[in-house]
Amino acid sequence: MKKIFNTIAVVLALGAAASCSMFKLDNFEGPNAQVNGRLVDAKTGDLIGVEAAFSQEIDWANVDWSTWTFPTITVSKGSMIVNELGWKNKDGVEVYQDQRWFVRFDGRYRNNLVFAGDYKVLLKELPCYENDQVMSLKAGSNTVDVEAVPFCRIVDPKISYDAAAGKVKATFKVELGDPTKANAIMNLKFCGNIQLFVGATVFNMVADADAGAKKDGFSWGNFVMPACNPGEEVTLEIDSSLPQNADLFKYKQDRYFRIAAMASGNGYNTQQAYNFSPIYKVSGDFSKIEEYKWSE
Repeated sequence: MKKIFNTIAVVLALGAAASCSMFKLDNFEGPNAQVNGRLVDAKTGDLIGVEAAFSQEIDWANVDWSTWTFPTITVSKGSMIVNELGWKNKDGVEVYQDQRWFVRFDGRYRNNLVFAGDYKVLLKELPCYENDQVMSLKAGSNTVDVEAVPFCRIVDPKISYDAAAGKVKATFKVELGDPTKANAIMNLKFCGNIQLFVGATVFNMVADADAGAKKDGFSWGNFVMPACNPGEEVTLEIDSSLPQNADLFKYKQDRYFRIAAMASGNGYNTQQAYNFSPIYKVSGDFSKIEEYKWSE
């Protein structure tokens, strides 16, 4: 009996010790820095807008044309991948852990829970050329703009409403970010939503069947037929009378529109990311059209 009581006492002591350790705090301090900034076009100084979403895309690099098999991949098109520098494993080899800092639709970003230190910024999930750079953050508040070259730019966008035809129109041109790299404008879309979040592959209420609202290029081997040429004026139209677009035009309410263009070629922009115009707000009666200004 004494042996049993001794065993119980030992178990209780171990349990008490364990329970006490559960309430001990670790000795690591929490995040001591905040950072905000913009994804900026290195040539124009304009914000580089993004889609800020994950989407399912056809993995064109692995399509099996013999069996017409089209595998899909999940693609992020709106986040910076950030690696904090200075961490090493037991062998002294530097190790990295990907962090994703999401970029807003207008190209701004913010992270209020980071640690002071140096960070490598990777742009491979954004609609611009990779230009890895190091961001140094001090304790407290930091403002850091990230410069990049977009795959293409929407130039001179104009949004209008044709009351007689019942169509919202977008007139614009497209400029290549670097013609020696992605050198063909392969897809154009005029996108719309009843919310101010407007994308090309998500948050787009314009029907795929509305042929006037998009223009697709074509490629087969070395043969490329682009959707438009750089500097060519293009007009896309969203038809409000189509039943497929009924949800976008059903009620008298503000609507939001955005132009999207995809440039690719020479092995660049294989993730098929779109570059965007600003978002435009159109009043419910179509009498007022203005660029939407995002608050900080």
